[in-house]
Amino acid sequence: MVEYGRKKKLIAVRVRAPHSLEVIEVDRSEPGPNEVRVIVSTAGICGSDIHILHGSNPFAKYPRVIGHEFAGTVAAVGSAVTSVAIGDHVVVDPVISCGHCYACSIGRSNVCANLEVMGVHRDGGFGSEVVVPAENAVKVSKDLPIAVAALAEPFSIAANVLSRAGCDERDTVLVYGSGTVGLTVLQVAKLKGARVIVADPDKRRLERAEQFGADRLLQTGKDEYQQAWRPKMTGSDRHWSSTAPGFQPFSKRPAAWQAPPDGSAFLDFRRPPAMFHSRRSSRRN
Repeated sequence: MVEYGRKKKLIAVRVRAPHSLEVIEVDRSEPGPNEVRVIVSTAGICGSDIHILHGSNPFAKYPRVIGHEFAGTVAAVGSAVTSVAIGDHVVVDPVISCGHCYACSIGRSNVCANLEVMGVHRDGGFGSEVVVPAENAVKVSKDLPIAVAALAEPFSIAANVLSRAGCDERDTVLVYGSGTVGLTVLQVAKLKGARVIVADPDKRRLERAEQFGADRLLQTGKDEYQQAWRPKMTGSDRHWSSTAPGFQPFSKRPAAWQAPPDGSAFLDFRRPPAMFHSRRSSRRN
């Protein structure tokens, strides 16, 4: 149906209003001087897309073409664009920053004062084509399958938090929940040489985590976390814990364990946030 800009029909998946999803026909948009038009090949469904559909995302504006995890092929470029060319494979960074606020001026564009996210504040990647700022179209090798490139956004979360935590081969990482985010944390932690323990109540998910390289599996409600964790630690080990979205048993468990001298780091995506005693844990910057 698609080949470098030749199409029978352009369509998009749009949330017209909460609980109302529709497939619509759309007109082709031409890129401005600093924009590119991308033919979307693969797009992933994130939990936040479901929240927009259900009306629980307070930042979404309706109607909205959703989708912020996507990759494809450049079909057209603006007159000032030199970073990519027609036919290039790209993954799209969905976070669009203004470039002139204080956060942007110190290199923290991810917390831009005027930040917009594709698929939330403006139309996203669930369509045949999308026009995006050229700086948000990141060229990838054609040897990398586009379906894999579309995973860049969720993997960037794991890469960022593990980098901020300083994860390396000295670490033991406990990941609560082996859904998409948990598996990305697992894989990036293994790339950094860490030992990874994965906990989940679902045996099928644990089997999948094992296939992705988990060193130890814990079934929530059956295995004892503290006994499984401590015997594997040595005096030179550091450890920290991550909990993935929607995974409830995090609570106070990790904070009740004795932290090593340089502390433990906790990553939590859930609402409400996890509670723990500051006297029993410390933050490693």
